[in-house]
Amino acid sequence: MNIITLSNSRKKREVLPSTTDTTSTTPQYKNSSIQTIVDKNNGTKTTKVPSLSNTSFVMKDVEKIFGSNITSVNNEPPVQGNSGNISYIATPQPINLDFPSSITNETLENNNITKTKNDSHIYYNSSTINNKSLFNNYWIDLENHPNSSVHEMLSDSHRRAATINLKFQFPFYGHLINSTTVATGGFLYLGDYIHSWLAATQYIAPLMANFDFSTSNESNIYYMDNETALTVTWHNAILQDKPKVGGFTFQTTLHSNGNIVFAYKRLPIQIKEIDSTNHPVKIGLSDAYVLDKTIFFVRRKTIYEYHRVSFNEDEVANETVIILTALQTCLEKKNCSSCIKKDTNFQCFWCDNRCSNGIDRNRQDWHKKDCEKLKLINEDMCTTGITTFAPPIDNYSVESVKSESHTSSSSSSTSLFFIALCVSLMIMSLVWILYAYLNPHTRSGQMLIKYRPNQWGWRKGEARYTAATIHM
Repeated sequence: MNIITLSNSRKKREVLPSTTDTTSTTPQYKNSSIQTIVDKNNGTKTTKVPSLSNTSFVMKDVEKIFGSNITSVNNEPPVQGNSGNISYIATPQPINLDFPSSITNETLENNNITKTKNDSHIYYNSSTINNKSLFNNYWIDLENHPNSSVHEMLSDSHRRAATINLKFQFPFYGHLINSTTVATGGFLYLGDYIHSWLAATQYIAPLMANFDFSTSNESNIYYMDNETALTVTWHNAILQDKPKVGGFTFQTTLHSNGNIVFAYKRLPIQIKEIDSTNHPVKIGLSDAYVLDKTIFFVRRKTIYEYHRVSFNEDEVANETVIILTALQTCLEKKNCSSCIKKDTNFQCFWCDNRCSNGIDRNRQDWHKKDCEKLKLINEDMCTTGITTFAPPIDNYSVESVKSESHTSSSSSSTSLFFIALCVSLMIMSLVWILYAYLNPHTRSGQMLIKYRPNQWGWRKGEARYTAATIHM
């Protein structure tokens, strides 16, 4: 595969056996289009990877509205790329690894752990623990494991991302995910659309920062999938802004039951000292939904972040473990009666054979099916099938994120319409004046002569000011 890389690429590492050569371009997640990314890179390197049969959808012309609430993607219809647009190195054989079980009170007592913090969120419960013995139970040494793989392209790159297919379905905020995009910036992207602003939302970030893996031969990205869990390690990651501080080594593990583990082996400086000028610095999770709209015949995709989990940077140090336990969501309920029961953190509704609270990745379909009006809200309706017009859940709130504002979107569209109308009227007026001036014999020309500016005068009885009066 011809991977477009930086000109200062390193010595090629050993690769897996039984591979074939293909060619492709590799997407970046910086603020430029896919074609621009290819043109800005110098040099070509051939790396052997397994041949791919899957295809990817690449979204173009990304417009960023960066903030805590919303990111916007303004693009043309999706363009289907070649099979190599997003590449991955497959693990040659199944992996047998025993991942640590969930933490219990007995576990904490046996390890004599006193520095522990538990938080309750809407979608996840989290535990932050600083203990060496427990860290060793959760840390998976991919560097020396025979079944782990090194991602050659990412290990020689800066601000790049590549997608790998999972061998299991991973529930993320209740949605079943079949693939994840690994980024050199210390995070995983789990969105459906591959665009330039992967770091904005829909991520799992053990430590998102401006890491550059092209500066050191000792910097690598390892990964391993054993069909029940995926582990990704960012080994000796160098900060591009502070290369002299040393390498960061940390990892994340995604379990098939939805649980997530962050483990930090080496942090040479405190996280709060990492510069966020050129790249966001985050620890946590985020998810969003996409609304597809057409404004003035232009297809526009807007990404709304509906929830985020963030961790205090001061609580993360060497040999720290963060465990996120997935909580039950509406999406996991498959029938009406179980959906309506109030046994989760959400008020779930049944509509169109699907359980939802109206705020998830399927919100576009929720609007399309008019579920705000047709949703079933109690168990009696499940048997009778009678719908009700329940009040919309406009007061839904989540941690440090606001839900979609229809009023703001509507007013924005109205403002755009009036601006376009005013500009059109001005252009038409100028065209008419030019036509009348060049054709004085026409009716328009005669009207312009009759009402030319030097014939305009003040009406009688109206106060007029002379230059002397004005400049007294």
